[in-house]
Amino acid sequence: MDDVEKRHRRVWRRSWKWIAAISLSVLWTFVVYLAYYTVHKPFTSSIILATVDRAADLVILAVVLLLSAALGSRALGRNLERPTLEDLLFSTGLGLGLLSLGTLALGMLGLLHRWLFWLLLVLLIAVNALRMRAIVRSLGLRRMRGKSSKLSLLLGMFLGLTFLLALLSTLTPPVEWDALVYHLAGPKTYIAAQRVLWVTDNFHLSFPALTEMLFTGAMLLKGDILARLIHLTYGALTVAAIYTFSRKHFDGLVPLLAAVLFASIPTAVTIATWAYVDLALAFYEFMAFFAVVNWLETPRNSRWVLVAGILSGMAMSVKYTGLTSLLVASVLVLATVLKTRANYRRWLVGLSVLILVAVASAGPWYLKNLAYTGNPVYPYLFGGRGWNQLRNAWLTSIGIRMSPLQLLLLPWDITVLGTQGTEAFDATISPYFLALLPLALLVRRKHRMLLPLALSSLTIYLLWIVAGAATYSTFVLRTRILLPCFAPLSILAAYVVDSIKELDRRTFSLQRFVLMAVAVGLSVNLVSQGLSFIGRDPLPFIVGGESREEYLGRQLLDGHYDVLRHINTSLPSSATVLFLWEPRAYYCERQCLPDVVFDHFSQLALTYDSAEDIAQALQREGISHVLVNERWLAMRTYERLFTEDQRELFNRLVDRHLAPVYADDGLYTLYEVQ
Repeated sequence: MDDVEKRHRRVWRRSWKWIAAISLSVLWTFVVYLAYYTVHKPFTSSIILATVDRAADLVILAVVLLLSAALGSRALGRNLERPTLEDLLFSTGLGLGLLSLGTLALGMLGLLHRWLFWLLLVLLIAVNALRMRAIVRSLGLRRMRGKSSKLSLLLGMFLGLTFLLALLSTLTPPVEWDALVYHLAGPKTYIAAQRVLWVTDNFHLSFPALTEMLFTGAMLLKGDILARLIHLTYGALTVAAIYTFSRKHFDGLVPLLAAVLFASIPTAVTIATWAYVDLALAFYEFMAFFAVVNWLETPRNSRWVLVAGILSGMAMSVKYTGLTSLLVASVLVLATVLKTRANYRRWLVGLSVLILVAVASAGPWYLKNLAYTGNPVYPYLFGGRGWNQLRNAWLTSIGIRMSPLQLLLLPWDITVLGTQGTEAFDATISPYFLALLPLALLVRRKHRMLLPLALSSLTIYLLWIVAGAATYSTFVLRTRILLPCFAPLSILAAYVVDSIKELDRRTFSLQRFVLMAVAVGLSVNLVSQGLSFIGRDPLPFIVGGESREEYLGRQLLDGHYDVLRHINTSLPSSATVLFLWEPRAYYCERQCLPDVVFDHFSQLALTYDSAEDIAQALQREGISHVLVNERWLAMRTYERLFTEDQRELFNRLVDRHLAPVYADDGLYTLYEVQ
């Protein structure tokens, strides 16, 4: 054996020993870790499942938004190789509207099958894959331009923290009133029936339902948390739209500050985490305004007339009050004609086209109402199917009387007194608008966009008051419905802050003082958000440390979830439960009839004269149980409608024909009909 061969053998022996040592070391490490973490599990199965579940919600949402942007870009005829943020906003808004109309079409045809919805989604993705890929690539190529100032960084941090807390809060099951009454209860009913159908006692389900159809699709794809994420998305899109419009027309602080001012509205951030529709309305109304402004600035580009019409129609498809977008467009066109003394015929033709397109875009929802109820704006103006004077009296009983002086003081009242979740306008807004907007009298008002923004906000505000009028001098005013007004107001307020630097002197800077005041308010706002987040404590559910049932039992503390859980687990599947003075039935898994207008018993008392007749009527209709909201019954709030005679009749019905099977003292009693 020569020296070379011996040397090769020595090298091989050393290599083999090294490989063996490394292999044994790695293997031993794996054995120790496997044994250790088998006993000391770092993640339980519930944590892993919860993480996967929350991640699935976010992934599906991202895919739906990309698909919406692709569909909207097709409708606009735009190439999204290098889209601007403005392009993406218009495309996504239009695409979401198209998905909603597609879901409505499936529902009207009785095709709300989960497998079919998934199949159609996959097909749409396959057809639009290249566009979706282009959007993703364009988003990845975006970079911040220039250096950011300290103020911009602080404002950006506020937005980031606000939406982070909102996102975490959204990743929980719904517990909010309107979501449980109809925003999610309707989609749940449609999915169970596999079609969009008429629901006798829930008049809310006859409202325009663009957002609810998106919720229906979300619940078919995944569940109600995905539906909540859709409304949060509309909140983010609204903030992005305010920023984009401001960046296009203003300089300096205005774009970012305007976005922050809108995001500083506590009610806007709160309801963004709920499966509501108000921020979808704010988005579509502002985007319709955006499109109208684009048309007025480039009148030869008729495409903007069509886009403005479609978006106005989508606003009308979210709520009846979306009609405001058409009135705003009309006011802006009139102002343009008066200001420029242009040929009014050309503008009138354009406005007519815009209105016709809007009516066509919103038409499916109103035609559905006409077919189901005989009234396209059911139940307003002239009632319709299942509607009578008694029900109308209950619906309009919540109005308050206001003098002309009180109407003039409304901006002060809704700012200072308005509180979310109370009768005081049911909303909390920021102090910035009341504090900053009067300062507009001190600055130059030469910018061409000030008049359109002011006219838009003023029109929305005045129509809010008019729409809130139930009868003469009686008003139902909810500031939450006024949120579309705060989009243009945010830009105006930001412009005031940016412009008051004209008043600065060496001895005192008014702008610096105002910015410090805004900074203090935003800091308090963030602290309030954090405390509210801690109070809700959503993290145990998000990370899998708490089940859905445990979370709902902790959040719905009024006994509502407990009694529904009893109904779901103790009553036979054939049970039918009539609710009295309780409108929330979303978590009921039996046949439950919610009392949406709080008039169920009053209608029975109007039709039947005795407790015996009422009991027999309940049995004929297959009602096996009656759930009574004892807390409402004890309040005696509506004695004009629920009279003493009706109360005595109800007591006789309870004494003679209803047997209690569940009681939560002072909250709920469940009776069996005998």
